[in-house]
Amino acid sequence: MRLVTRGDFDGLVCGVILTIALDIDSFLLAKPHEIQENVFPISKNDVIANLPYHSDCGLWFDHHINEVKLAGKINFKGAFKVAPSCSRVVYDYYLNEISELERFEKIVHVADKIDSAQLSLEDIKNPHKWFIIERTLHAYDPNGRLGDFQEYFTDLIEWIKTYSLSTILMMDEVQSRIEHVRSEHKIFINALRESSHTEQNVILTDTREYDYFPNGNRYLIYTLFPQQNVSLSIFNVRGSDQSVIFCGHNIFNKTCRTDVGELMSRYGGSGRLSAGSCAVNRSDADVIYREICQTLIENG
Repeated sequence: MRLVTRGDFDGLVCGVILTIALDIDSFLLAKPHEIQENVFPISKNDVIANLPYHSDCGLWFDHHINEVKLAGKINFKGAFKVAPSCSRVVYDYYLNEISELERFEKIVHVADKIDSAQLSLEDIKNPHKWFIIERTLHAYDPNGRLGDFQEYFTDLIEWIKTYSLSTILMMDEVQSRIEHVRSEHKIFINALRESSHTEQNVILTDTREYDYFPNGNRYLIYTLFPQQNVSLSIFNVRGSDQSVIFCGHNIFNKTCRTDVGELMSRYGGSGRLSAGSCAVNRSDADVIYREICQTLIENG
């Protein structure tokens, strides 16, 4: 079977559990819009986790609130429930059947915290342990010195099943990515500050003019603009004619009244109450970006 999931920490932990529960022999890392737009052929041999439902898949696991209505109307194999992470959905589904999974309770709890943005300032400003592993999944080097990402992702799945966290942290591939993440921290903050401004309650970040934007934790934006209650960012997808628009509630100033998942769904995207994204054609991006910003302002 093939696992189709996101290349983030929640997808990683889903991968750990599902490769124990099922006979997974290959992986496909995908984005939500790629499933919705049928970019990849999907078959009954595919297990989709942490991504939108596809009618041709064999198993589906998800937790995003915008899929509640669909999940209630369709017959599918797998599990859906609104939860802090998809890892939690998969873990709860298989736990009674596979007692071995109990040893992954702590990492599932971390996935819950990361995916639902229940993070402390320390987790964001100075990540350690699983939180720094999570940051390595976002590391990108335009010169290709970090190697193939999917290979790193699938290696991590096997390492997590086999080794302790302390051992994983000392591995050469992990260390090189950690060093890269930390070396770009200050550069990222400066670039974030330069590419952002505020309009009433909204923080706007536009990085489309950058050939390469440094790595960093997107939640740092809320430490730079603590008075605003929601962020809206846009960037161009490398090698594509699309732009991605991402929106998220300020995790420290929780007064935003917009259902972000519902708002993103108007533009073909997805998400949950507090965060979501959509991919749009570059030619339409400016208009849609402004429309979303105006909605956020009007909602307060």
